[in-house]
Amino acid sequence: MTCHPSISVVIPTIGRASLAGAVHSALTQSIAVSEIIVVADTTEPLSLPEDPRVRVVRTGPGSGGASARQLGIVQSTGDVIALLDDDDLWHPYKLERQLAEVADVKGSAWVVTCKCAVRQPGRREKIWPRTLITEDQSVADYLFTLHRFTLGDAMLQSSTLCFPRSMAFEVPLDYAPDSIHDEPGWLIELQRTVPDLVIRQVAQCYSIYNVSENSVSRRSVDVSERYIQWGREHLGDATARARGDYFLFSAVTAAASAQSLRGIRRSVVSGFSQGRPGVPAMLYAAAKFGRTALKQVTSHAQ
Repeated sequence: MTCHPSISVVIPTIGRASLAGAVHSALTQSIAVSEIIVVADTTEPLSLPEDPRVRVVRTGPGSGGASARQLGIVQSTGDVIALLDDDDLWHPYKLERQLAEVADVKGSAWVVTCKCAVRQPGRREKIWPRTLITEDQSVADYLFTLHRFTLGDAMLQSSTLCFPRSMAFEVPLDYAPDSIHDEPGWLIELQRTVPDLVIRQVAQCYSIYNVSENSVSRRSVDVSERYIQWGREHLGDATARARGDYFLFSAVTAAASAQSLRGIRRSVVSGFSQGRPGVPAMLYAAAKFGRTALKQVTSHAQ
């Protein structure tokens, strides 16, 4: 009989109606979890399944996801932490399969993730990532090197992450409170701090990532400068290709969502001055610039 470690599930929430479904998917895992800590970044009442393993911790409002997750981990008692967002869902065998993936890893320096089904209103469901991270690959190079014009090659989504509790004390999830990249930033810093860290990704899909309309809505304010600054601060030891691609994809996307041609130009300049972007990233940035310019012309003509 396999002896599994005690598992604490940490779910930050702003009180969305989908929370009950997320909690239920954690309660019905094939290996029983020890506790589910719901960290409420809201003062509103919550609707939750009745189960003695479910515990609510209040924070905020307005504390943010990273702070809520770290608070939940501090309050937890399990050996292993599994993160779950309040609008995502797990397959019943998710945790069992992930723990089997790292069963041969000695010590507690590991993180395991898996593929997820990406669901977005009005669009066909996708299974991402297409490419798995390798054990000798840096998180920054894996996440930010753009290999093709379309998305989905690389992903380490928050609701797929499972790791020993001690990892969140080596590097707290809220180590950079104002970060624009919570989980990627944490994983990059954790890999830098723990040189023998093992990151593995289950090749099958065991999680559902629900992308809400609010997640993809157009911004009214250009925040691309924050992305540029983050790249300069955190990607210094990434490859030149990953740095260049980051600026031409992530920073450009932020500028384009606010229809800022100036922000796009600034992001592109940063990409070429800070790295060596590849062709897919250059094509992506050019397309975003063209579409944004066209939108502005159309808007002024109306």
